Amino acid sequence: MATELDLPTVLFLQKTSYIAGAVTLGYLRLSFSGERGVGLLAASFLILAAGSTLAGYAELYPALYGVLSLINIAFGVLGYCLLSAAFVLVSKPKRKFHPWLVFVPMLGILFAGLVTQLHLNNTYRAVTFTSLGFLAFAATAVVVMRDARREPLPIRKLVAGTLAATSLLSLAMAIEFCFNTFPILGVVDGFSLMIISKFVLAVSIVIFISERQQTEIRQLANRDPLTGLYNRRAFGEIVPSSLQEGDAILFLDIDHFKQLNDHFGHAAGDQVLVMMAQAIQSTTPSSALLARQGGEEFVVFLPAEVGDAKLHAERIRKTVADLHFPAIASEIKVTISVGIARASRQRAGLSEVCRQADRALYLAKTGGRNRVCDADHNTLQQASFG
Repeated sequence: MATELDLPTVLFLQKTSYIAGAVTLGYLRLSFSGERGVGLLAASFLILAAGSTLAGYAELYPALYGVLSLINIAFGVLGYCLLSAAFVLVSKPKRKFHPWLVFVPMLGILFAGLVTQLHLNNTYRAVTFTSLGFLAFAATAVVVMRDARREPLPIRKLVAGTLAATSLLSLAMAIEFCFNTFPILGVVDGFSLMIISKFVLAVSIVIFISERQQTEIRQLANRDPLTGLYNRRAFGEIVPSSLQEGDAILFLDIDHFKQLNDHFGHAAGDQVLVMMAQAIQSTTPSSALLARQGGEEFVVFLPAEVGDAKLHAERIRKTVADLHFPAIASEIKVTISVGIARASRQRAGLSEVCRQADRALYLAKTGGRNRVCDADHNTLQQASFG
């Protein structure tokens, strides 16, 4: 039959699948043992390897052909289900997953084989296997791209593209097996391309996980671990070194924060910082950038288009002054002092504007605290709210 493979080809597929499974299992287990989906990926390669081995033995031992062919197609279906589940979990590690679901298609194939004996016909077996591969890879490609809205990693396009190409390859093979004619792909060529696609998928999933880890490392390097805000380093990298005229920098400092720590403890002080950071973040415009400078100091970048920086500064000051901390201590009262400086044609550098905002903050502190001072006026500005 045209769908039957000669023994050397079967042994080649068997050996290649074993190598793919062993290399994937060894490397991924050592490198990414904590990543969800990696174990499923390695297991899928080993099960597909076992299925290829059984296919070879089925041709060698005709007396066992029926049993080995049925187990072979069941292993193939399970391997594809595990491979797809691996990509779905790697794409979104926190996704809810019920492991028993991957066994449902395999049990269905076993039942269908026992009832209809479809596994005894090479054409039926090949069409079933490749059709399921088409559906599994196509659905997985859609899931990977849909998750890009939550986590837009560049590698997703390569992964989804490879999955989509593999699904089309499976579809082409299913159609050819169905009509028992091979004008586009020969049997050996088709299976060889499937093996290559699995290697590409294995490499892409390694890149996928590595890219995610690098992104997480960058986020850890750029974020303050207590408040979740950008840190000073990230602020300096994100905000342009040369500001546009009208852009403003706000320096914020909590008044008498040391006394708060000494009286209520550092744990209470940390909670105050977190709640205050959340309150300020909710008050600032979406185009603004809030960062923690360190300790009880914060900095805000306000682009010129958000309007009067003094108005925003006063709104922030009042928001903080109105905060209550009943979970810590009802008597806690927190206020901040704010210094403002704006970029101009003569003063456009970020470092210079920051120095002027720091000077304005010093004037607000020495002038009585819980107030806003504007560097452009060089005088203490009384709070217009509260």
